[in-house]
Amino acid sequence: MDIVPQTVDMIESDWDYFANAIESTATKVKDSYTPSQVLNAVSTGDLTLFYVYEDEEKRGLLALTDHVDRYTRRKVLHVDIMYTTGSSLIIKMNNLLSQIVDDHKFDGIEFRSPRKGWHKYLTEAGFRASSIFSKEFYYE
Repeated sequence: MDIVPQTVDMIESDWDYFANAIESTATKVKDSYTPSQVLNAVSTGDLTLFYVYEDEEKRGLLALTDHVDRYTRRKVLHVDIMYTTGSSLIIKMNNLLSQIVDDHKFDGIEFRSPRKGWHKYLTEAGFRASSIFSKEFYYE
């Protein structure tokens, strides 16, 4: 599998694929982010977006950030969004992420709100599950 970083122009020229992937993932993880918000994060440099290819066929996308943990000082690769065109790709994506970790000397990987169906795959790949509870507030 190969990953290709996407610029704003590249995303806009393939908007239908991008928008469908973002909307589909947001719906599945019960979140409220939109394609425009994700594009804005790419344009400001807050997020790096990659399309994932297998045998030259586009198979998914990854939205990645990184941070240094404030307590342990560990460098962590954060998977904000992972969209695949089939569950069989989850294990291959894990291998791809492991390669990114090795190449850039990250100390770990974290996923943002993985879907319940992915727990099995992530556990088998050595991930430890944890819970994040959130509550949204709206103001007029």
